[in-house]
Amino acid sequence: MTKIFNIILFIIMAILLGCGLKTQNSSKTQADITDSSVIRKDVKNDLSEIEEIYTNYNYQIVIDEQSKIIPEGMSITKFRYFVIFSDMNVELTYRLIDTDIRNTIDAMSNNYVNKLPDIITPIYIFAKFDDYKEFVLKNYDIAENDLSPYGFYKISKNVIVIRYVSWKGSILHEITHRFLRSDFPNAPSWFDEGLASLNEKSTYKNGNLIGDFSFRILPLRRALTDGKYTGLKKLMETNDEELYGQRSSYYYAQARYLLMYLQEKELLNKYYTLFRDTQDNDNSGISQLIDITGNSIEKLDEEYLAYIKSFKQ
Repeated sequence: MTKIFNIILFIIMAILLGCGLKTQNSSKTQADITDSSVIRKDVKNDLSEIEEIYTNYNYQIVIDEQSKIIPEGMSITKFRYFVIFSDMNVELTYRLIDTDIRNTIDAMSNNYVNKLPDIITPIYIFAKFDDYKEFVLKNYDIAENDLSPYGFYKISKNVIVIRYVSWKGSILHEITHRFLRSDFPNAPSWFDEGLASLNEKSTYKNGNLIGDFSFRILPLRRALTDGKYTGLKKLMETNDEELYGQRSSYYYAQARYLLMYLQEKELLNKYYTLFRDTQDNDNSGISQLIDITGNSIEKLDEEYLAYIKSFKQ
């Protein structure tokens, strides 16, 4: 009898463990909906439920202007400083607005900027690269070989266009650019791209986006291995032609991890404010960095390299 009972007990435990494994695997397939934020579980089916409208902004004029080019079948959602046009399904669009877009707005508003966007910016979100590419080439003066595969913020047209990829964080990246354009329009490109790249892979905590480890570090590691690393002073004095040239992935990575280093030392918000407010004195940001840290640029380079080498991923 004891033997039969043990066999029955073994079968029951096996079934329970099997169900548990199935549940775990199911949750993993759901976990990659958004790039850097905790996913909300209370997702609605109606995008109107998430709309947040500010009375002093004219959303309708933006919708009317975009009506000439909006691809058929896109949803339209008014949300704070943006109108979002999306061909993603309703559930995913809701989640992106409620996490990536909301969190970036809150983080930039709470921790960095004084001057908020004064006009509404349209955001287009596409699921498929071919649809994204066709839309961009048809409507904007961008050469095909210059087209980012993931998205961009086009200042001259005041528009953000995204080809959504769950792991990339392009929405957070481009919205960061939009807020910097309003508050710190003369920020050098290294800082603009550094902060946008920091936010693209981050976790939302206590009203701020906290940078996480990102594989943007790889070009930095290659430069160190190949003896091609150039210091922070070089980065901060680099002009746009060089920053966006052949070593762009290296400069993006170097800028991102410099700002992540400052964030971990709880100095990034102070640096942003000081840099913005004293940019006329030094638009490179070098003197402000020295003031905030109390270290020479040479000493900072030493600490920065140690920081880069500390990552084990």
